[in-house]
Amino acid sequence: MEEEMKISLTRSGVDAASDTVQQWLEEAGKEHRDIALFRVVLEDMLLNICEHTDEAREAEMFFLRSFGREQLRIRYAGDRFDPRKPADNEIEAYTASLLDRTGIFPVWRWRFGHNELILPVSAAKKSAELVMLGCIAAAIAVGLLGQYIPETIRNSVMDYGLLYLSGGFLNLLNTFIGLMIFLTVITGICGIGSTAALGKVGKQMMIRFLVTTFATCGAVTAGAYLLFPLARDSSGGGAGFLTILDMLFGILPANPVKPFLDGNTLQIVFMAVLIGIILLLTGSQTENLRKIAAEAQFVVMRCVTAVCMLLPFYIFSSLVTQLWIAGPQMLARFWKPLAVCVLFSVILLALYTAYTCWKLKVKPAVLAQKLMPSFIIGLSTSSSSAAFTTCMEINEQKLGIDKSLSGMGLPIGSIIFAGSYSMMYVLAGAFMAECYGIHVDIAWWVTMWIVCSLLAISTPPVAGGNISCLSVMMLQLHIPAEGLALGVALAMFLDFLCTGTKIALLHMELALQADHMGLLNYETLRK
Repeated sequence: MEEEMKISLTRSGVDAASDTVQQWLEEAGKEHRDIALFRVVLEDMLLNICEHTDEAREAEMFFLRSFGREQLRIRYAGDRFDPRKPADNEIEAYTASLLDRTGIFPVWRWRFGHNELILPVSAAKKSAELVMLGCIAAAIAVGLLGQYIPETIRNSVMDYGLLYLSGGFLNLLNTFIGLMIFLTVITGICGIGSTAALGKVGKQMMIRFLVTTFATCGAVTAGAYLLFPLARDSSGGGAGFLTILDMLFGILPANPVKPFLDGNTLQIVFMAVLIGIILLLTGSQTENLRKIAAEAQFVVMRCVTAVCMLLPFYIFSSLVTQLWIAGPQMLARFWKPLAVCVLFSVILLALYTAYTCWKLKVKPAVLAQKLMPSFIIGLSTSSSSAAFTTCMEINEQKLGIDKSLSGMGLPIGSIIFAGSYSMMYVLAGAFMAECYGIHVDIAWWVTMWIVCSLLAISTPPVAGGNISCLSVMMLQLHIPAEGLALGVALAMFLDFLCTGTKIALLHMELALQADHMGLLNYETLRK
């Protein structure tokens, strides 16, 4: 199948060609993110050609589809010129960096007086959620069938295969966990831009985000304390509170290396927050350090993404092992944390909606109708990034939130306003502790509250980010490492509901803050 059009190698022609290519890719069912990256690369190549060509020239553009492969070809007459390597060194460096980051590698050739540029279109990636669901389903099937396999064979498979797969993955993942959380927090703080930008948004907004996150996580933890009757530790309250004091003062690291060696998340986050604030306050004097931190974060996240490509194998091997050891009755326990998550989400949404409607004098049905599109995106994709543009439109066009507040508050709130997202960690931790019969005291629950609040804020925005945080939480709560597969499987289902709830609550929180700052259009909100 082939689609063709004539284009003009001018700036206006480049815009028209980009629009057409975007339409072709949308019709081909490509994801919006892939389309955006492809368009950026295409425009960069075509503008390089325009800069090189003195006069406007006509070119032929073909969109080819054959045998499951798709590519875009651009052909025009002229002297030999490779648009991937323009003459200007700065432009060439930018183009090379762009190609490296997008992972798109064009092909160029010149023959018979014509230049030909070929841009391969990446194949549609399988949904990560579908892959995970497939692995979980396969693991459950093998785990149930394994009950009919002789015990000696099962033990051999676990000892010489499954345990090595799961252990190897955890070792790789733990190599990058500390660095990823450390760099994510630093770049998040530096991403505010400057102390002036921070003042414009309002320190009060930042404090309110943090207080709301910790308060919500505390309420969820209290609810889990009542609904998950874990085995109580009889060591006594004095020792428990001493443990809390040790944890609070233990946030201060003895040296900058030990937190990473010990995997102490609280100390890592403390160091990252302190360094991030100093970099923010020093401004242009430390601009190079901020760039290094951002580039290092990019590299570490790529490493984590590469490691998480093995995640399906880990889930399969670990879940099969758990089913062979604990038996099928383990699956029957999943209903409880899922039901509790639904209950807590409904309560949070109901309370926030009632308060917002009372405070801003808006009808509940009107508010719910306006929030529904972004809530559905978060609920169906478990991704705040996928709903970002929709959230911006709802904030400004439907809720009447001023653009200045929405533009700064939405990305910051997506990270810091994480009370409902902490629910996933709390329920996963309580569920795993119940499965393994962990003896707990009040200090254990307080530790869960603090750790889950911090992890919800510092969860890296990459595939597998919450998986690494789950392993950190288990280390802090003394839950056996082999239980991570259970936590991963549960968190995958909880993630959808927690993300949808988080997005809806953030909309209402920003509307309330806009009302407090005088940045809310009430007519737009209430109509």
